[in-house]
Amino acid sequence: SKSNWASPLHLVPKGSGAWRPTGDYRALNKITVTDHYLVPHLQDFTHNLHGCKIFSKVDIVRAFHHIPVFPADIPKTAIVTPFGLFEFVFMPFGLSNAAQTFQRFIHEVLLGLEFCFPYLDAILIASKNEDEHQQHLHKMFERLNSYGLTVNPSKCVFLVTEIEFLGHLVSEKGCQPLPQKVEAILTYPKPEDVSQLRRFLGALNFYRRFLPNMAEVQMPLNAYLNSTKKNDKRKINWTLEADKAFECCKKKLSDAALLYHPNISAALALHVDASDTAVGGALHQCTSIGMQPLAFFSKKLSPAQRRYSAYDRELLAVYEAIKHFRHMVEARSFCIYTDHKPLCYAFSQKLEKCSPRQLRHLDFISQFSTDIRHIKGSDNCIADALSRLQVISAPQAVDLETLAEAQKEDSELQQLINDPSRTSLNLKKFPLANDSSAELICDTTTDKIRPFVPKQLRHQVFTALHGLSHPGTKSSLNLIKQRFCWPSMNSDIVHFAKTCVPCQQSKIHRHTISLPGEITPPSSRFEHVHLDLVGPLPQS
Repeated sequence: SKSNWASPLHLVPKGSGAWRPTGDYRALNKITVTDHYLVPHLQDFTHNLHGCKIFSKVDIVRAFHHIPVFPADIPKTAIVTPFGLFEFVFMPFGLSNAAQTFQRFIHEVLLGLEFCFPYLDAILIASKNEDEHQQHLHKMFERLNSYGLTVNPSKCVFLVTEIEFLGHLVSEKGCQPLPQKVEAILTYPKPEDVSQLRRFLGALNFYRRFLPNMAEVQMPLNAYLNSTKKNDKRKINWTLEADKAFECCKKKLSDAALLYHPNISAALALHVDASDTAVGGALHQCTSIGMQPLAFFSKKLSPAQRRYSAYDRELLAVYEAIKHFRHMVEARSFCIYTDHKPLCYAFSQKLEKCSPRQLRHLDFISQFSTDIRHIKGSDNCIADALSRLQVISAPQAVDLETLAEAQKEDSELQQLINDPSRTSLNLKKFPLANDSSAELICDTTTDKIRPFVPKQLRHQVFTALHGLSHPGTKSSLNLIKQRFCWPSMNSDIVHFAKTCVPCQQSKIHRHTISLPGEITPPSSRFEHVHLDLVGPLPQS
């Protein structure tokens, strides 16, 4: 080549052991006009798979090299080799618009074949039965042959009921993470620096739509990424909370839910919820056999959003969930379920009562749905976690497993369970997040789930919360009642607060007020003379 352009040569190893020559076209890409043709989203291939049982996958050989380069642009593709400059007459790898160009081409090739989903050089074919699948393959191969495309038989898979495609395991029921990818993340060693942690979170977030409540679970890990650079090698000082979050992320991935293929004829239901630190949502489709999950969503709240009122956080949860699932709910009729009942009347209230931010959120939500319905908090656990116990704000001094064991031996609790009419508490069993075999009995009469505290642990619970700042009787009562429950807790907390030794030593409980002095009335004038001393006075 005699081109005035020159780019370095890179050899990239293939999975088969061969080498792929490509140019380092970063300088050329900076001055290239971007082609904005949309490459399909990884999740889009599931939208037409409902009812399909037979699958095949076809891989095109050297896909980019099927596209000729415009003659005037051939010199720009020149690469430097030990033997001089060489040009590509067919589209090479590394160009910024290469993927968009080939995606436009493969869409033209398979135009009208709705049973095919092309993603660059990989094509997924799905059919309802084997006979139909044979016809679909015949039509597709005829179309590829007419355009001169060849396939790689070693990478093709035909006529199977379960297939690997774009990092997912696809079957008749739905799609889920690949077992080998999950195993690689489960055996991932604990990151030693920020760069390794970022790599772990990136691999985990690829399957984030399968994992509910990940924003809250990952919060201790994401805190290490604040104010860091891209390839930061700073060491991580692991805390107990971060260790638990790291292991919890792995466990959630191992228990990843099966996401069903969307059914166009099924009604949609969007469940949303908000906590003090994050918002979450779960999109389901309503079928004759019950609710089927389509995807999960969660997002950490910013410091400003954490100061929102409960109403504003719940409204924000609806707003963010619809934005995230917009490609799935647009032009569809669906219901929004929330455990915050005032939100059900958001569209019937006077606009003068809404803040500008609330108006913006309601305006966006109303473009998709105005059907907001109330659901009990105990029934809305999917929106932010499969077990709401993950968000119980219990102090570290009170271990939930110890609490669960003590509940089994508490005779008072057993009497209340056997005879619910003796208490106003609505007691239910919930599995612990870290041990499915242990169950904790909690009260669900309020918007927060409150564990029942046996008699032998009540003073320990009081000490853990009251000992933070030794507030007064009323403040201690409100603080503990928001988190725990037991019968006659009002009188117990008042007694514990009055007998708190540090409070007695440092607080003044009784103020001595002296009576004003009494002056005996005189019997005659000038018998008593009273003087007030003032001064010095200014000269007049």
